[in-house]
Amino acid sequence: MVAFIGATIIDGEGKEPIKDGILVIKDGKFEMVGSAASTTIPAGIVTHDVRGKFIVPGIINGHGHIGETKGIEGGHYSKENVIDNLEIYARYGVTTVVSLGGDQSSAESVRHVRDSVQSTHARLFIAGAVINGATPNVAAAVVDSNAHMGVDFMKIRVDDNLGTSPKMQEDIYRAVITRSHELGFKLAAHMYYLNDARKLLDAGADVLAHSIRDQIVPEDFLRLLASRRIPYCPTLTRELSTFVYATEPDFFKDPFFLREYDSAAVAPLKQPERQKQIKDSKAAATYKLQLPVAKANLKAMVDAGVPVVFGTDSGVPTRFMGYFEHLEMEMMQDAGLTPMQIIMSASKHAAELLGLRNLGVIRPANWADFLILDADPLQDIKHMRNINAVFIAGSKIDRAGN
Repeated sequence: MVAFIGATIIDGEGKEPIKDGILVIKDGKFEMVGSAASTTIPAGIVTHDVRGKFIVPGIINGHGHIGETKGIEGGHYSKENVIDNLEIYARYGVTTVVSLGGDQSSAESVRHVRDSVQSTHARLFIAGAVINGATPNVAAAVVDSNAHMGVDFMKIRVDDNLGTSPKMQEDIYRAVITRSHELGFKLAAHMYYLNDARKLLDAGADVLAHSIRDQIVPEDFLRLLASRRIPYCPTLTRELSTFVYATEPDFFKDPFFLREYDSAAVAPLKQPERQKQIKDSKAAATYKLQLPVAKANLKAMVDAGVPVVFGTDSGVPTRFMGYFEHLEMEMMQDAGLTPMQIIMSASKHAAELLGLRNLGVIRPANWADFLILDADPLQDIKHMRNINAVFIAGSKIDRAGN
């Protein structure tokens, strides 16, 4: 056993922070959580004095992607790259990643269910191939294939990419959702339009995996989501990534970014030809215009009691894993969410609503995945960047870099 003493503990439940806290870890799990005044530390255990620090749950990314990307390039899928990606996430304080699509068989052995007590990289849940097919039977067969490979979720895309590609038809996604539920899997639905979101919920989709961006969400839909406890995963940085490279973004000079992504890695994004292509892109212009709609809908969701699950869609080329999680939190704060609401979205809500057992909040019997911070994130969510240490299953992650 080991104890951390003196920090302010923010448990992820939304409760009042525990000042002068005691956190005891045993066999990779939280054993005791409480204040110094009410908690007796067992005799003879190792203690770490962390007075003046803040302890928060490890970040759960409810919508990422794993294994495909090195730097800004795709096409690198392998087990080694899956682990490399998860190590990057962990060094940024992301202790669990739900990879929603594009996952291959080489990732199966790295899944949390296979490797629950590892201590070098973020935990992993996968969705396998993004499900599609020309007929309901063909698409349902992909569900069976994913299940045979070994996955934790199913994923579909119901989006026409701003009118540039065919959209999955309703009879097909209904068959996919039905088959997923028959096999015991939750289904996450990529969508864009309010009308599609309504139809997907009617068909039984379990997670809305992006923001509704085409219009402000009406009250009746907010009430529906809240009453059914349907998780909403906004992925604001997905929109940001479509237009931000029209010029050189400020974060290219951010030391917190450069600890993993050096200037050579992003050099192609600085090329004038590439920047001009983005400036001239109608799609990028549309996504930029609709980002404020996504932010307004996120705030309305939270105000209405809709459970928000933190996610970013990072791990795709130019969506920088680890760093984009911190950008997402800052964008959520800009949208009007409080730091506590954001922390809960990346801990309690993500774990409970996605069915991630024994993860998320700091309480006895849960896996000891947590961050020690040098500043109070409840004062400003940007203080989540002030990482002193990252622990997964009670073991300290080496954050020396790549």
